[in-house]
Amino acid sequence: MDALRLCVTMLVLLHHTILAYCRYGHFDRAHYLWSSAPIVDPQRWIGFDILQDFNDTYFMSLMFLVSGVFVLPSLRRKGAWRYARDRIRRLGLPFALCVTLIMPLAYYPSIRQTGLDLSPGQYWFGYFTRFGWPGGPAWFIWFLLALDLLGSALMRRWPTLPEKLAAVPDLIVAHPARCLLAFLAAAWAAYLPAWAIAGPDRWFSLGPFAVQESRVGLYTLFFITGAAAGVAGVHHPLFSRNGPLARHWTGCGLLAGTGFGLLLGLQLASLHHLRLLPAPSWQAAAIALLFVLCCVSSSMALTGLFLRLIEQGPRWMDSLVDNAYGIYLLHYVFLTWTQTALLSRQWGALPKAATVFMAVLLSSWALTAFLRRSRMARSVL
Repeated sequence: MDALRLCVTMLVLLHHTILAYCRYGHFDRAHYLWSSAPIVDPQRWIGFDILQDFNDTYFMSLMFLVSGVFVLPSLRRKGAWRYARDRIRRLGLPFALCVTLIMPLAYYPSIRQTGLDLSPGQYWFGYFTRFGWPGGPAWFIWFLLALDLLGSALMRRWPTLPEKLAAVPDLIVAHPARCLLAFLAAAWAAYLPAWAIAGPDRWFSLGPFAVQESRVGLYTLFFITGAAAGVAGVHHPLFSRNGPLARHWTGCGLLAGTGFGLLLGLQLASLHHLRLLPAPSWQAAAIALLFVLCCVSSSMALTGLFLRLIEQGPRWMDSLVDNAYGIYLLHYVFLTWTQTALLSRQWGALPKAATVFMAVLLSSWALTAFLRRSRMARSVL
């Protein structure tokens, strides 16, 4: 599970890296936050559009699922009040530091791309007012903290909640197909109403507190599902190499691939229709349904793959696992500055993306490892 969490962190880095090199990318000089990414490079590759589209269907939902797995055992061990206090220190403090110190540094190259000639001081004070105070990837941190605090409140109200959910992992082991279908149905119910009201792309934003409106219910469901599945701990047979997730990862992978192929086809057909007349409503609903199918099946496939194949990684991977949270928090500042430095280079989209990814990973990894030498930093990173 540690390796899976690290994998999702790497997917986040990859996703943010390739956004600068997608064919659909655009930069809005009048409203920089309406751009497809903080930095948009003139050199693009359509393969990144497909990869970004596939990643977007599942990787943040999977991160909430993995985060949820550890909630109830921690709540039972620590108690509701201590758990809440620890999560505020582990998530709330890094979020506050990230959106007041790291994100202003990360978005400065983007502001420079608009053509505004500002001193660092003018930009810094304007960042929290006229420039919108974007939180960047830190949106995940505050939303996860909200879900953790909700879990803590529920535990205080119903102390026997873990015992009532204790049968869930056994049920999944005994009836994996039925549970998968139930999960799919719940995901559709959580996503489709919000998608119909808000649309697929609209974000709620109040300063640094942002979240994609159509996915609030979906992310919450994945978190709750992870918490219920992990109530007995990761040593339960559900998470073993011979458990249902591990045994059926290939089937889930085929389902995810098929679903994404159909989703991509419908998206292209919808774009074609929009050039002539609006796409029929059934086509939009089918896109939403296939999105959820990809989200659930991809998450199950990747989870099962890691449970099946990963027992113990090399020692250098242990260091990455230990520093994954800090890498997530710090990577954006290295990302935007490296992408900016490469704007004038005529290397092509693929070499640029590979260079940016490695530079961002190594820099944020090294800085996190250095900061974690301090006991105080290690308690929050």
